[in-house]
Formats: sequence, C-alpha cells, structure tokens
Amino acid sequence: MSYLFQDPKFWLLISFITFIILMIKPFKSMMIGGLDSKINEIKENIDKSLKSFSEAEIKLKEAEKQTEDLSNKIDEIINNAKSQSEAISKNIIDKTALTIQSKEKNSLDRIKQIELSAVQSIKNQASIELNKLIINYFSEISEDSKAKILNKSIIDLKTIN
Repeated sequence: MSYLFQDPKFWLLISFITFIILMIKPFKSMMIGGLDSKINEIKENIDKSLKSFSEAEIKLKEAEKQTEDLSNKIDEIINNAKSQSEAISKNIIDKTALTIQSKEKNSLDRIKQIELSAVQSIKNQASIELNKLIINYFSEISEDSKAKILNKSIIDLKTIN
C-alpha cells in the first residue's frame, strides 16, 4: 500500500475526491439557491397570473353588468319612444278628427247658408214674378172687380189678426 502513496494517480484521485467533497456543499447551495429563486420566481408569476385572472374576471363581470345596463337603457329608451310616438299619433289623430269635425260643421253651416240664400233668392224671384202676374192680372180686370178683390183681401186680413 505504500506504493499507492507514491503514485501520482492516487494523489490525483484523492485530490479529485476532496475537490468533489469540498465543492458539493457550495454547488449544492448554489443549485438549491438557484432552484429556490426559480421556484419563488415561478410562484410570483403564478400569483401575478392569478391576480391578473381575478382582475380580468372582475372586469368581465363589470363589462357584462355594463352591457346589461346598456341593454336595459336601450329597452327603456325604445319603450319611451314607443309610448311617445303612440301619444303623438293619438294627439295627431285627435286633432285631425277635431279638424274634420270643425270643417264638417263649417261645411254644413255653409250649405245651410247657401240653402237659405237660395230659398230667399227663389222667394224674391217668385215674389217679383207674382207681382208681375198680379199687375198684369189687375191691369186686365175691371175697376169693379178690383174693388171687390181688395175688400175681400182686407176682410181676410182682419180675420187672420
């Protein structure tokens, strides 16, 4: 075994084993430290991702709520527009009906006035024609007959009053 202590290969092996033993602890701590930092970094990334996911879910819910609110507002606006248009339509129909009734009444009044005017005109024309006939009749009859007719007319007028 003494020849082993003199062999450079042996001492190379011993120094290599010693080197390995001495390097295991720092290498191990370096590896573990690196792994720990990577694990912490991964955990932080996962936490950030979860936080971002939670924020995204909250924003999604807010957006859905806003969409629902907008939908409700749109429905409300449409319903208000429908009721207003119905009210305006009813108002226009009522005003049109009143206008038609007014024009119908005015037309009927005009027709009555025209009828009265026509009747009066016919009466005036008939009176003129009757006077002409009476004048012609009286011009052709004798004075005695005229006096009898006049007396009879006076008696008839007295009985009417």
